[in-house]
Amino acid sequence: LIFMLQYQVDRDKQMDTQAFFASMSDEMIAGEFPEGVKKIARWHDVANGTGWIVVDADNTEVLTGYIMQWSPQCTFPVVSPVVDDDTGRKLVKAFIASQKAQAA
Repeated sequence: LIFMLQYQVDRDKQMDTQAFFASMSDEMIAGEFPEGVKKIARWHDVANGTGWIVVDADNTEVLTGYIMQWSPQCTFPVVSPVVDDDTGRKLVKAFIASQKAQAA
């Protein structure tokens, strides 16, 4: 399951959280995500303390566990399942077909 997460660092914790993130070693970054959650990509709006992460998670329980690791420093106002182009087109075509069938 692919999810897009948006995070927002609490303003009163932004300096400490960014300092912690900046001090993380490559090994810490590599081990940040638990088994069952694979980081696909992550982008940061450093100045505003926000960012986006795209992950592949085995299930919502393991994903929620990852989110909770960061909950003392930030919130995740958006956690959305997302799909690639091929899957999106397939889903839209199926939806359109079902709407046409209902209208008939």
